[in-house]
Amino acid sequence: MLAPLVRDDVTPVLRSTLGFLPFFSGESHGIGMLTGGYILAIMVLPFIAAVSRDVLASVPQMQREGSLALGATKWETIWHVVLPYGRAGIVGAVILALGRALGETMAVTMVIGNSPEISASLFAPAYTMSSVIANEYSEASGPLYLAALTELGLLLFVVTFAVNGVARLLIWRMTRGPESHA
Repeated sequence: MLAPLVRDDVTPVLRSTLGFLPFFSGESHGIGMLTGGYILAIMVLPFIAAVSRDVLASVPQMQREGSLALGATKWETIWHVVLPYGRAGIVGAVILALGRALGETMAVTMVIGNSPEISASLFAPAYTMSSVIANEYSEASGPLYLAALTELGLLLFVVTFAVNGVARLLIWRMTRGPESHA
């Protein structure tokens, strides 16, 4: 459903406005990196929203009331008190979602095109690490081929673990609250 929409509606607009950039040049068949990016964005958006909501709900009520008591409007309180207080948690939510997206396999595999060739264009088909493992592990012949795919899985694990670690660190920093500098 998304591939024809990208091919017929999104790609012509991007090509006509940003076609001078190598990222938006070339032919589009609807499957490719751009469509895979849209799929991942749709998949992680509820996760980001849920975690961000929890982070913003954890802002102390005294902070909000203090701002309102000083004469700030509700929007000024949100903009100048709530969002700065929860910024680290929101960034952590985005990074956690990125960690989830890095390991996503099947949804991206179906729309990315599965081409091992590297292209600068977002319209071109490509391969992700998880797609390579999912598509080729059952067909791997020989110990070197299996070892290369296993190493690719280990590399994917390390990258995902590092991204999740950074996100956890940011969320931990946010939940500690403001530090007192005495």
